[in-house]
Amino acid sequence: MRHITDLQGYDHMLFLLALTLPLSLKNWKPMLRWITAFTLGHSLALGLSAMELLKVPSGYIELAIALSIGVTAVLHLLSGFKVNRMGMLVSGVFGIVHGFGFGSYYSFIAQSDSFWWAWIPFNLGIELGQIMVVLAVLLVYWFIEKMSVRPQAYRLVISGGILALSFQMILERIPT
Repeated sequence: MRHITDLQGYDHMLFLLALTLPLSLKNWKPMLRWITAFTLGHSLALGLSAMELLKVPSGYIELAIALSIGVTAVLHLLSGFKVNRMGMLVSGVFGIVHGFGFGSYYSFIAQSDSFWWAWIPFNLGIELGQIMVVLAVLLVYWFIEKMSVRPQAYRLVISGGILALSFQMILERIPT
């Protein structure tokens, strides 16, 4: 949970916020599939990176993470915030990107004799933490809708904020 809510790693929260743009409490099944796809991609990349089976330069991964946030928001904008199958694919692919970004920090997992006993609970914790965060976001969306705010309106505002922050992150992370 600390990984997800760490303010220094706010890109994870921002990606989850971008991912939830077309979702609501009514369509909780796609939410679970999308979050699980993200966790599976994240887990795979984290394991490969932690065991040093695949190395990707961190500067490029950090840039790709920032891009993934903006691209996710743009894809939802272009689809009119419709829930579609692309959400799960986008989530899984970008989970891989985010996992490589985090994998270098957790290379100590690979040093343990019981790699799997450290890796499995860590990833289950990420899955549960993400579900809790996304449910909280969806509850906020529900509350906003109960105040008679059209979903399209608040989704456009949130998308604008996500895109602005993503653009700032992209500019800060361009490798030199």
